[in-house]
Amino acid sequence: MTPVKQIATTIATAIASVSGLLFAAAPASAAPTAIWTCNAPQYMTGSGGHAGVSLQCFGTLMTDKFNTAATCKRLDNGYEYRHDGPIVLTGQTSTVWCDLGARIVHVAYVGR
Repeated sequence: MTPVKQIATTIATAIASVSGLLFAAAPASAAPTAIWTCNAPQYMTGSGGHAGVSLQCFGTLMTDKFNTAATCKRLDNGYEYRHDGPIVLTGQTSTVWCDLGARIVHVAYVGR
């Protein structure tokens, strides 16, 4: 084997070894464990006209947690931002509110 091929083989072997170690070292919690289902979002109007939405979601374990996330859009300048509701256990309801003068343009849940 030529020196160039030998160096390339050594580098490739080292990269494969390091990559294998990195994959092996990944935490078990990195793999998704919960499969979520959610009821339809419940939209509401709060005090002073605040836009809000709540979600009730269900994971596969009693200890699964989630929160509702809403993308809000200001009516005066169109600026979009995200608000997050409280983190709750599976089967509970998480509610999130936009600032006054904004509407909800997207709703999602975040599994924890």
